[in-house]
Amino acid sequence: MSKNPFVVLGISPNASKDEAYYAYRDMRVKYESLRFEPGETGAEACAKLEEIEAAYDDVVKAIDERENGGNREDTRTRFVNENLDSAEKSIRDNKIDDAQRYLDDCTTRTARWHYLQSVVFYRKNWAGDALKQLELACNMEPGNKKYCDAKAAMERHIKANTTAQSNSFYDNGTKAERTYADSTNNYTRGTRGCSACDVCSGLICADCCCECMGGDLISCC
Repeated sequence: MSKNPFVVLGISPNASKDEAYYAYRDMRVKYESLRFEPGETGAEACAKLEEIEAAYDDVVKAIDERENGGNREDTRTRFVNENLDSAEKSIRDNKIDDAQRYLDDCTTRTARWHYLQSVVFYRKNWAGDALKQLELACNMEPGNKKYCDAKAAMERHIKANTTAQSNSFYDNGTKAERTYADSTNNYTRGTRGCSACDVCSGLICADCCCECMGGDLISCC
């Protein structure tokens, strides 16, 4: 027998959509931090998240039926839009870290989300990443002149500044073997920054510099 969705979310059967959303959001935050844990802990957290998602959908439908065709706007969509409004305001106020937090809190990635993420990336001098976000926004809303104009302007900026996309959010990974981006921002897994020959050449150059200053880095040569 399936669980009562109101019980799963820990709310009253008479709860409002706002109360349902806040309960859903708080429970997601609780279990999202555990889903990457090893073993049964992570598996149980993933199962719980699926249960919470299903329960929230059922609760929203039940509230719609109870309200006899009242406002059926998806509560999650409304809260996403509120977060995007807050992110946009933070960008205008030059509070880029705050804007990123609002974007990270969105559960849905709309064209507007990708557009605002591109602005945040651009403010952080990650032009290549900003262009990718604009491409996603344009693909989702190809008729949006604002997004298309921004994409064209970003392409001109990158073309005029060959190093504009050399820095990247995605290039700051913490994997054991660092990956590097080429001039087209394509990422090659496992490519090392220098070869053994490069290391030897560097040591010889360093030794020459030391000898010029009276020292000796490599005593055998």
